[in-house]
Amino acid sequence: MPNPQDRTAAPDCDRIAATAAFAAEAGQDLRRRLHLALRIAERTLQFLGKDGFDGAEVPDGNFAAEKPLAETAMLLYVAARHAPDAGTEALLRDLVPYARSQQMRWDVVRYPSVCLQLATPHILLSALGHADPDFDDLLALSWSASARAGHEVVPYRELELLWLHSLWRNEEPGLACEQIARKTALGNPIDLLNGTRDDAYAHTHAAMYATDFGDWQVRLPRSCDEVLDEAGSVLARALVIEDYDLAAEALMAWPLLSSSWSPGAAFGFRVVASLEDKVGFLPAGRSTSSQIQRLNGHDKTRCALATSYHTAYVMGMLCAVSLKDGMASPFEIAGAAYPMDLVETLHALIPRTGAHWEDVFQLLDPCEQTALAPFLLDVALMRSSRSGDAARMMHLLQTAVTHGMANTTLCSQAAEYLSRLGALVR
Repeated sequence: MPNPQDRTAAPDCDRIAATAAFAAEAGQDLRRRLHLALRIAERTLQFLGKDGFDGAEVPDGNFAAEKPLAETAMLLYVAARHAPDAGTEALLRDLVPYARSQQMRWDVVRYPSVCLQLATPHILLSALGHADPDFDDLLALSWSASARAGHEVVPYRELELLWLHSLWRNEEPGLACEQIARKTALGNPIDLLNGTRDDAYAHTHAAMYATDFGDWQVRLPRSCDEVLDEAGSVLARALVIEDYDLAAEALMAWPLLSSSWSPGAAFGFRVVASLEDKVGFLPAGRSTSSQIQRLNGHDKTRCALATSYHTAYVMGMLCAVSLKDGMASPFEIAGAAYPMDLVETLHALIPRTGAHWEDVFQLLDPCEQTALAPFLLDVALMRSSRSGDAARMMHLLQTAVTHGMANTTLCSQAAEYLSRLGALVR
C-alpha cells in the first residue's frame, strides 16, 4: 500500500473535473462491455434456448429454457432502453421463436399461477415493438383463471409481477408500486451482518422492478441515501466473498436511482470491470466447476454457458443502465478524503484472503484509497462479526464515531448486535 510521508493527513486530492473526452471514453468502455454480454447472449440462445440445461453436478444445477430466455429478454430490454445504439434488433428477432414456441404457449396455458413469469420474454418483446396478439390472448385467458393467485410470492416478487403486468397492459403502476415497495427492502433494512444471500438478492431486485430498470421515477418508502447506504454494504460483502453476480446487481442501485456513484460503488465497478478484463467475462465467483474441465466440445460449451451467462448478463445490464443520461463515469473514484493513517489502520485489520478486490485496492493511488475508508470500515465490521470478535467490532465503531463514519445502517446494526451480546453475557 502506498506510504506517503504524511501518514496522518489525507493527501492533496484536488481533481480536475472530468472532460467531455473522458466521459466519451467511459461511454465507449461501457458499450464495449455491453456488446460482450450481447455476444454471450447469442451463444446462450443457441445452446440453452431450446432445452435449458441438465447438469446436477454444476453450481447452477438444472434449469428449464424459460430461465435463460427470460434473462436474455431482460438484458435486451435494458440494453434497448438505455443504449439504443447497442444493435439489439437482430438478437431480438432471434429470441422470438424461442420465447413464443409451442412449449412456451403450452406452459402459459397450463400454469396460470405463474403465467406472467413464464410470459416474461413475450411481454418484454412486445414492449420493444415485437407484438404477438395470439400469444396475448392465451396469456389473458390464463390471467383470468381462478387459480391465478394460487402461487404465493415474497414482496419483491410482487413488485416483479406488478412490473410485468404494467408493461403487458401498457399501464402506469401507480400507487400499487409504492404500497408493495414498502414491504420490500426498499422500505425495510435487511440484516447486513448476518443476513442470507436471499435477503441481499431481494434488496438488489426490488430497485430493478420498482424503477422499470431505471426508467420509472418512483417515490421510495425510505430515503434514497438509506437504500444506497445498504447497497454499499451489500456490495462490500459480495466483493469479500467474491460473489460477482451479487456485486454487479448491488452496483445497479446507483444508476437505477439516478444517483452519483459513491467512492465505494466506483471502486466496486473498478473491481468487476478489471476482473472481466482479466477473465474475458465476469465470472460468478472464484471457483470453476471441475466438471467443466472434464467435458469436451458441445457439452463443455453448454456447461460453461450455463454457469456463467447470468453473471455476464448482469454485467451487461449494469453497463447499460450506467449509460443513462446524467450519470457520471463509474470509473472515477472520488470523494471525501480521510486520513491515510485511518485507511492503513482499517486495511490492516482485514485478513487477506486473495479476493480480487484486495489486488485492485493495492493498485489505487493514495487519493483514491483515502476516499475508501467507509468501504474498509464495512469490510472490517463484517469480517469481525463473522469471526465473533466483539472487541474488535467495538473498537471499529469507536473509530467510526471519531472520524464521522458511524451514521450508517451497518454501524447501527453492529451497535445493536453488541448490545444484544451484552445482554446475553449478563
